[in-house]
Amino acid sequence: MTKPIYANEQHRQAVETYILMCTEFAKEVSTKSRYNNYLEVLQIVLEYHNNYGKGLKENNYWDWLMIIPINLSVMTNGFFAGAETKGNTNKVRAYRVLLAEMLAELVEKIEKLEPEND
Repeated sequence: MTKPIYANEQHRQAVETYILMCTEFAKEVSTKSRYNNYLEVLQIVLEYHNNYGKGLKENNYWDWLMIIPINLSVMTNGFFAGAETKGNTNKVRAYRVLLAEMLAELVEKIEKLEPEND
């Protein structure tokens, strides 16, 4: 899997924790093949994040910081919608709540980041 480019150590720690939680929750409510599909989509998000800014009109630092949180949140919630069954409804809904709270905390941390080497 592609390793994301991070702005600094605080950014790395916060985003890696969110990625880990999303992937672990997705793994718990899915089959192995569906989880592998989830990881393929995550790979696309990470590649987009790492390549952001190379385009002519892509150069906003704050937009770049939010690519992984926003896309991973939407991606994971969509995955949960497809993975939810009668047997795992409570678990999936609990994970949605936890991830929403974690996303809010991550966004708060990102908003406090100061650009380095700007």
